[in-house]
Amino acid sequence: MNIRQRSTPAYRPRAGELVHDRRTGRTGIYMDTLGGEHYLRPQGGGREWTAEPNHVSPAEPEPRDSAECDQLS
Repeated sequence: MNIRQRSTPAYRPRAGELVHDRRTGRTGIYMDTLGGEHYLRPQGGGREWTAEPNHVSPAEPEPRDSAECDQLS
């Protein structure tokens, strides 16, 4: 068996967690898994979409503006 044939468990997000759909390049909030697909929705609201579990990963934190960081200091 080669490495590509090994099945690795898909990432399992928690409800409300920000995730990245690598297939579409979109970031959204994980809602639930139904019928083997993850349901995600945009952060600012909008239409939900489905993603295959093997295409979903934790979202990287967005970099903050330097001006915003200065205000927090």
